[in-house]
Amino acid sequence: MKKDTLDYPFYFKVLKQSPLFSNTSDKLLHTILSMFYVETWSKGQLSFHGEKTLYKFYFVISGRIKMYQINPENGNEYTLYINSTGDAFDIICLLDSKKHEIEMEALDDVILLAAPIDIVREWIKNHPQINNTILPYMVDRLREMEEKVTDLALFDTWRRTLKLFIKHTGENIHSSELKLINKLPQNEVAKIIGTSKNVINKHIQKLKDENIIAINRNNIVVKDLHALISKLK
Repeated sequence: MKKDTLDYPFYFKVLKQSPLFSNTSDKLLHTILSMFYVETWSKGQLSFHGEKTLYKFYFVISGRIKMYQINPENGNEYTLYINSTGDAFDIICLLDSKKHEIEMEALDDVILLAAPIDIVREWIKNHPQINNTILPYMVDRLREMEEKVTDLALFDTWRRTLKLFIKHTGENIHSSELKLINKLPQNEVAKIIGTSKNVINKHIQKLKDENIIAINRNNIVVKDLHALISKLK
């Protein structure tokens, strides 16, 4: 991508604000951006068995892409990650050069920066200082996955729902919309905690009846974060 590309300043700003590149110098960031080109995915667009990320490395400018696994026998899905603005994928393919058996779906219309993964690998080899930001980003992802596995193994769906809502409400003690998972259909929310639409609907209705949350067309607003947190005690 050249500096005279339309929206180049916007793409640069998004990269600069990403946790992956927040400590990167502007000079190095311009070099990174030169490797990428713009790619768009339409809402509902699918990528099966990690085919795209075997050859390309992606950085999300806007929109959300879920990465999930599916049981081929019954069609049940479990969402592992939701990539949104500032996220990069697939770092696993980037590091081990092996195909990552994972499904992907655009939850919104998505704008991405894409680059041939071999070029990115070579660039990292020539600029090892970038590992100072890639490694902490990977650690955060590993911690996130560890928490999901622990919750799935040890806690019931009610507690997993509470933790999900608290996590994505942030630290605002006032009425606040959920971040990242907001405006998702309830069946998609259910896939994040590993349950069914009927179960998540039951939990959401209970929180609504207790005036802890409000809902309007999949738009969930946490009205009382303190009450939500107290449910975990």
